[in-house]
Amino acid sequence: MDPEDAGYVCTLTPSALERAKKELNEDPKQRLSQVQALRKWIKEQPHLTSRTDTKFLLAMLRRSKFSQLKARELIENILTAKTMFPEIMSNIDVQDSKLLGFVDKGIFVHLPKPDSEGRRITLFRSGYIDLDDPDFSVVNEIKCNIAIGEMAREEDENICVNGWILVFDCTGFGAKHIARMPLEMHRKMSKIFQDSHPERIKAFHFYNAGAFFEVMMTMVRQFMKKKHQERVRVHETMESLYKVIPMELWPDNYLPDDYKGPSAGSIESLQAAMKKRLLNPAMRAHILEVTSDKYKVDESKRPKDAAANESFRKLSID
Repeated sequence: MDPEDAGYVCTLTPSALERAKKELNEDPKQRLSQVQALRKWIKEQPHLTSRTDTKFLLAMLRRSKFSQLKARELIENILTAKTMFPEIMSNIDVQDSKLLGFVDKGIFVHLPKPDSEGRRITLFRSGYIDLDDPDFSVVNEIKCNIAIGEMAREEDENICVNGWILVFDCTGFGAKHIARMPLEMHRKMSKIFQDSHPERIKAFHFYNAGAFFEVMMTMVRQFMKKKHQERVRVHETMESLYKVIPMELWPDNYLPDDYKGPSAGSIESLQAAMKKRLLNPAMRAHILEVTSDKYKVDESKRPKDAAANESFRKLSID
């Protein structure tokens, strides 16, 4: 066994393990040999400085359905994006008050329990962004989102198998929120999050989408992969959402006043718990490490027979 894998213990639940075998081509007997093959390839690439820990490599392999070639491409994409957009993707410190503002205001809400299929659920409430406060910029929003994703994957290995459900509460979302992220920025961010992240996004649910929703979706849809477009659902009422995400998984703020069953608790309690987890010294150190700008692509060292990632080279952040 490679010494780098010595500390790894699989924490997949029985149902997640079954899904990994069936949907992702994961073979527990071959798991670490697959990791070692990918690690060997990384170390042979003079232009790449990448993480090689077991958790990271498994996340890449699971996202790629254990295709070595697709996992290599994903790693190249991630490191290329980090190199091109360091102000967004590198050296993320969760102690930065500009990032914590998104947590404090409940703009990102990571629900504590998965659904019946083990999928984690994150609630986005962009309508609560203070448009007059420069700290609530698109860059800081993306950095906070990345930090929460890194924390979630570090805490729960099952996420990379079962996937994620994204819920967008469009309450208060209007023309000024749309203008906040120009079309070109949408294109760049769609490229980064679809091609440079290990998440398996299983559904996009939009609630309380007003007149501006179609305008926004017209902008965004053209950059979404077909499989993601097919996973978009719009809900006019919470009753419609309860059919796909049971009431007991929701925060109290999204439940009827006369509801007496179990819940996720208040938004305020969830945000306090998330903030505490993010600011845990070990978690802060982990996020700083995995987003470090030392992980990058050095094009000057790329072998001549290895093609550069042209799709990312065409992008730039203004």
